[in-house]
Amino acid sequence: MNGPGQTQPDYGLLACDVFADELVALGGESPPWRALTFLEMGLHDHPDQLRQQVQSSIAELEATPGISRIVLAYGLCGNGLLGVRAGRVPLVIPRAHDCIAMLLGSAARRQALMRDVPGGYFYSPGWIRGGRVPGPERDAYLRDLFQERYPDDPELVEDLLEADRDTFSHYHTALYVDVTQDDGARNKCQQCARSLSWSFRMLEGDPAWLRDLIWGQWDAERFLTVPPGASIALDGEALIAR
Repeated sequence: MNGPGQTQPDYGLLACDVFADELVALGGESPPWRALTFLEMGLHDHPDQLRQQVQSSIAELEATPGISRIVLAYGLCGNGLLGVRAGRVPLVIPRAHDCIAMLLGSAARRQALMRDVPGGYFYSPGWIRGGRVPGPERDAYLRDLFQERYPDDPELVEDLLEADRDTFSHYHTALYVDVTQDDGARNKCQQCARSLSWSFRMLEGDPAWLRDLIWGQWDAERFLTVPPGASIALDGEALIAR
């Protein structure tokens, strides 16, 4: 698979739906995967559930005729993918700790931004669509959740909301990264920044890493291939197969 001209896809793609818009755009009218499965981005908050869902989805994709490998459009996601095992076919996974690095084009660029803007919080179209990033939609979601759990204790609900807001108190800049030119998501990010009294900074996304993931440009520097029977592991900060 060397690019959009390839006509015989042979892999299954398992992706976090935070990448839904990007994968549709980069895959084009004749996408390079034989089968595609999305998992809900909220699993990021529950690493054990994420690991179980990913492992189960790998088994399902392996049953698809013609599948010779499974590609994961995931970072490590809070170590939620550690321990995920390849079955009868190899796995391919980016050497990324999270999706933002992939949207920025490299882990080095993400690290540089974290160093240069230590109070920056990353947003992307997918995370904004999910409604869990700091801002009005997160507040509304959590208010409904807490009110359902504690219907007779409005004071506790307010305390829990305030505690959640406090977890973001050291941030001051919304860093918006986008590779799809999504004006609606950008506007929502700006609204989030205004509601939090944060600054807004637009970052130009780089689709190369994600594009190469789906089009089969799997160099060893940016991608890990996990052979059948091995699992995803860490050696220090390095992603390895074990």
